[in-house]
Amino acid sequence: MCLPSEARLREIAAGFRVSGIGKSLGMHYVAYLDEFGHVGQYVSRDHPRYKTSPVFGLGGMIIPAHQVREFAIYFYKMKCQLLAYDLEHDNPARLPAYQWEKKGSQLYTPRNVQQYQVLRRSTFRLLSHIKSIGGHLFYTGEHKVTDPAQHDSTETFKRQLLQSVRKLDRFCAQEGSSFILVLDEQKAGNEWRERNVEACTLAMFEDASEKCRTMIEPPLQGESYLFQTLQCADWICGLIGRLTALSVAPNEFQDWQLFDTYFSARIADVALPCSGLEHQKAADVPAELAGEIMPDAPGELVGEGE
Repeated sequence: MCLPSEARLREIAAGFRVSGIGKSLGMHYVAYLDEFGHVGQYVSRDHPRYKTSPVFGLGGMIIPAHQVREFAIYFYKMKCQLLAYDLEHDNPARLPAYQWEKKGSQLYTPRNVQQYQVLRRSTFRLLSHIKSIGGHLFYTGEHKVTDPAQHDSTETFKRQLLQSVRKLDRFCAQEGSSFILVLDEQKAGNEWRERNVEACTLAMFEDASEKCRTMIEPPLQGESYLFQTLQCADWICGLIGRLTALSVAPNEFQDWQLFDTYFSARIADVALPCSGLEHQKAADVPAELAGEIMPDAPGELVGEGE
């Protein structure tokens, strides 16, 4: 299957009008989401097996469709400038710069954030730029239960995908807007993908009071090595994953406190108000019902600037 380019997604969104809401919609957005945390079981940071992350969710940004092309160029130039050394010395396949990726989990390590002021300042500028073009950060996720026997990775992913769709839909409905959702390509196979796309399609056409009216199509998938925007979403998830893990298990992740110090307030300033973690009991709720039953965990990410 040939996936649409970033330019084509922008054209689709820019020319689309949703009927049945009583009026043509205004702004059109494209949301780019990736995973943060880890979808599998978690017990503690020092557990011999289940120790990756106490949280899982989807995060990234939602930006006006007419800004997508220029934003992709902005991020590409920033990546090339910030990581020029890595492009030259950590690129054994000699990939062109637009295909070469630096994962957010590798970029935003405590050592890198502490040692490299240029990384902190580039991140500050990136967040400010997203806000300046009318975009927002977005994330939704959950604090996972600690009993591995009760954890269902498939339901966890589906629950957060549906939560993402419903929260973004409500934001766009309040603004009189519409959106397309692009996810980083999943490697779990066609059957897995079809089940999750089907769940989102049902969310678009459920009963009249709950249907997601502003989502143009079920979620699309793109290869991150071809989408600068998905690479940016991965960087954002690198930060969100550490900040949310710190928020739910501060005693276990004390060495991540500097992420709160440098980035929390700035992320809170750019993030949609509906962003946040769900209560731990979300794991007991079927994915299809989670959007209505589960309240958001109280409070926002907070911190001090540099």
